Amino acid sequence: MAARREWTEWHLTPRGWERGATRVQGKGNNWAAEPEDRVASWVYTETETSSGLRRNTELTWDNKVISEVNELLTRFGPCPEKL
Repeated sequence: MAARREWTEWHLTPRGWERGATRVQGKGNNWAAEPEDRVASWVYTETETSSGLRRNTELTWDNKVISEVNELLTRFGPCPEKL
């Protein structure tokens, strides 16, 4: 069982990366609406157990226009790895 599991949703938009919903240990979830012009969304997760800290990013949604997603990833870089 995880001692700590926190996550942040990140949305890639034409303006860059925008923070979305979050989960903070002991404080619960903070829900936020997705930007209407997002092209993709990822979730960055940190899971801490007795064996160490595991970090993970996962694509959870995209607009299916791969060229647009790739263009913005080139411009703004990969999903932020921060809570």
